Amino acid sequence: MPTMTPAYSLYKPLPNGRYLVRRTTDGELLLAQPLDSDPDLNDNDNDRSTTTTDRERMRTLLRLGAGAPAAALLNHENLVSIYDELVAMPLGLVGGGGLGGEEMMEEDDEDSGGMNPTMRQSRRMLVYNYCDMGTLQDMFDEHEPQLRAPLLGGQGDDDDGDSDIAGGGGVGDRRRDREKEVEEAIASVGGFFPESFVWHVALGLLRALQWLHEGVRDTYGVVSEEGGRWKRRRGKGEAERDWMPVLHRDLRAANVFLQAPRGVETFAPVKLGNFGRCWVSGAVAKSVETPVVAMVEEDEVPLGLLRERTGRWKRDGFGLEKSQRPYTRGSELFAVGAMLYEMMCGRPLPPADECPECACVHITANDAEEYTPCDHDCVKDVNIQEVFKPLFQYTADLKELVMHLLRLNRADNWYASTLLDYAWPGFENWAAKTEDGRLYRDTFDNIWLRKQNLSRLRKRRRDALEEEPAEAMEPDVLVV
Repeated sequence: MPTMTPAYSLYKPLPNGRYLVRRTTDGELLLAQPLDSDPDLNDNDNDRSTTTTDRERMRTLLRLGAGAPAAALLNHENLVSIYDELVAMPLGLVGGGGLGGEEMMEEDDEDSGGMNPTMRQSRRMLVYNYCDMGTLQDMFDEHEPQLRAPLLGGQGDDDDGDSDIAGGGGVGDRRRDREKEVEEAIASVGGFFPESFVWHVALGLLRALQWLHEGVRDTYGVVSEEGGRWKRRRGKGEAERDWMPVLHRDLRAANVFLQAPRGVETFAPVKLGNFGRCWVSGAVAKSVETPVVAMVEEDEVPLGLLRERTGRWKRDGFGLEKSQRPYTRGSELFAVGAMLYEMMCGRPLPPADECPECACVHITANDAEEYTPCDHDCVKDVNIQEVFKPLFQYTADLKELVMHLLRLNRADNWYASTLLDYAWPGFENWAAKTEDGRLYRDTFDNIWLRKQNLSRLRKRRRDALEEEPAEAMEPDVLVV
């Protein structure tokens, strides 16, 4: 009986207890996560650890069949997806964790055929996308760290770390001065990251939230125009039947994963990952009676209490205790806006709620109903209608999108699909009318290229079929 070719082969072990495996069918590298190790995909997240109880709960859920629904939930081009629920890998190949696998393979004796007999058991794994370019947070940390570091730390070089909130200069003054220098430096070049990358991240994350919140996918197509040109055709698929909205609850740059480009694209799809804190609503997306609302930290909060806290937030605003404020779809749209702000301005957005240092609210707008300027020495206030004006590198449509997102914290009346529809004309305008936009390549370019290649292939086949009869005829046969 012929032996079956394994679906995956080990490429190499990684230092964090995970492994790179190569898919046999196409050679793509994927990330293998052993079920007996920490399932959190984010290596930079050191503030929360996964306990043995958590890991055992995960294994129990998988035994009960939760793997298939989880894979279906994460089956989207802008999410870190599960490719296989369980994969059996010989321990002799993957070793005991980390790079120690290489050492263990060196100790294999010749009598065992190159594999230690104690390692012939199998190890069960989940196989995910391999995001080989790190995270958006990595990009923030790598680009101009000498400008950004003083803003993130908030401590001086020769002080004891106090913020001098009461005034009087010192650390707070130096931080304010440094913040102004960074703002002026970014304004002098018109922005931080290029607009192409900002649009790419914005549309990718909105597509991810459209799927999580509404169960709706974007569709992609191209149509031919005169002169050999073509145009993007974006549409929407039907919403998944009985879809229950999902809130990620941990949208931040460290959970936005990046891959190296494949094909002709300028950037590979951004992927939202780390769903350890996600919340799944108990009602279908089309239900208008049940709000899509959760708490940031609490789980299993009764629906009645969620409704009560939502009502109190609408009535009392910042007068409501932080721990009781609702977390909504708008909270996640705001989080996207905060990341785009940092990509454009080169510095993190101040807290959406009261500042932990001075208790002031630092985000405002020209039309804000209430605003008290902060006179402390912690962080500069941000007026979302003024802060983008000096950034000449970006189009007005992109600025408008980010300004709109930054108004939506804890709102429950906006959807990711609506924001995508709002953003798309601005993206198309940028892609058609700016030099960088015309150089930008995305999924639509790949579709057009495949269509062109397919058209050429069909033409060659037609030409070959027309030539075959003439080649097959005998030279001395007259055909009438």
